Amino acid sequence: MPERDPVNEPENLLVHWYGHELSDNAKAGMREMAARFPNSNKELWVLPPKRPGETGQQEQQRLLAGYAAEAQKYGYTVKHVRDETRTLARGLEPKYTSDTLNDIFSMESANDGYIATKDLAYYLASGTKTSLNVDLSHHHMRDSEWQAVQQSPHFSPQVVAPVDFSTAELKIVDLSHGQDSNMRHVLSTDFLSTTDRFDEADIQPEFTRHLDVFAMYAREGTRGQAFAKAAAGQYIGYLAQIAQNEARKGNVTFRQGDDHTRFRPETVKLVEDNLLGAKYNPGDPRRDGMIGMMNIAAATDAVHLVFGRPRTPDGQGKDSMPVLRVDQATWDAITVQAFDVDGVKVLPQLGLSKTFQGSWRRDDRGDALDLGPSLDGDKITLVQASNIGVAQAAGAGISGLDRPSRIPYDVQRSSSAGNSPRRTPSPENSLDIEQLRSDVASMAIPRTPSPAQGEASVQAAAVAKPTMKRSTTGPAR
Repeated sequence: MPERDPVNEPENLLVHWYGHELSDNAKAGMREMAARFPNSNKELWVLPPKRPGETGQQEQQRLLAGYAAEAQKYGYTVKHVRDETRTLARGLEPKYTSDTLNDIFSMESANDGYIATKDLAYYLASGTKTSLNVDLSHHHMRDSEWQAVQQSPHFSPQVVAPVDFSTAELKIVDLSHGQDSNMRHVLSTDFLSTTDRFDEADIQPEFTRHLDVFAMYAREGTRGQAFAKAAAGQYIGYLAQIAQNEARKGNVTFRQGDDHTRFRPETVKLVEDNLLGAKYNPGDPRRDGMIGMMNIAAATDAVHLVFGRPRTPDGQGKDSMPVLRVDQATWDAITVQAFDVDGVKVLPQLGLSKTFQGSWRRDDRGDALDLGPSLDGDKITLVQASNIGVAQAAGAGISGLDRPSRIPYDVQRSSSAGNSPRRTPSPENSLDIEQLRSDVASMAIPRTPSPAQGEASVQAAAVAKPTMKRSTTGPAR
């Protein structure tokens, strides 16, 4: 086997797949990445859905066997994220532990949280070892894409210079071509871009780069690794803050006796002002915005925390409170500029392109009322009963949407008018599965997108200035 070139090939290439079977696009991505970095240690990180009961266990084993068979073709080792939580948590201890990560991954995998899982796993993995992390929507940059980049008004030899993996501390994607475009109160406990919380202290929000991590490199023993640990800590902190806020409002309850290292919601009210409910309900129009903002905020805050230097804002006296600033040279050193070529995000510095917009994983929410292959004796999760969206479910006459429901909870065929499914206590006797499927199939449920009035991200919590979009990494809805 040829020896790895430390300048042009990363020590470890980590590709991520969270969901069900590998799609054709994902298999192509594995092949392309193996060709791009043939001598790197290659790992396929996976998180298959965790369904309850014997049926769920068999399904997970089938998926893992499929991942392993495909990975072997291209020299990848399969890493199940949930098997790595003890290692991943080392950069977070003692504030958070492997229990914290297991709880979060359980909640995400049970509720269609593939993108949120990927974002957090990038940071956690980069905090443990030198690695280039990408998802399987990437391919080796084409000659035609490189030619188009050279015609871009943003092109310059310095901007597209190849990454030296032997010296670079950190490389994250800048979608704004070096221009500050997002406004944020940096190092806030809130994931939202701006809030009114600090106005009395006269700490003003600032414009920062539009960062993304659909490709991210961090080197062990450097500030890049410190950044990854900080970003993971910030991300989990935002989730904790949301949970605390909703618990105070009575919108969420957690297991009695759990401390700050556990994240095990027991009930979640599906009401408009519940952000945790929106976070774990794919039918909620606020969800995509929340996922994108949490990731961008985590990256932005971590950059300022690790690479920033205290400086008194321009135009203010020497006694004014200093704020963290990142200078131009640092931004240039830790970012790679993405070029848009016919909808493909091209990263010439890494020799990669991100395509397959929205299709890096399979959309397994095709039938909103498909509750899975088997309900007999199993429990279903929040997403399985709610992924048609709260507003549509209410319009269809499904009752109980204004009341707490356990996560997970059992399903029983209702005797109400129209046989509408509702949340009920566990049945004492076994279900008539065929009758249930027949009843559900006969329901006339509208298959329409969530109402347009929910488009504004996180309306109930605060007004984002401006709204941050994440079209380059999120799945098409």
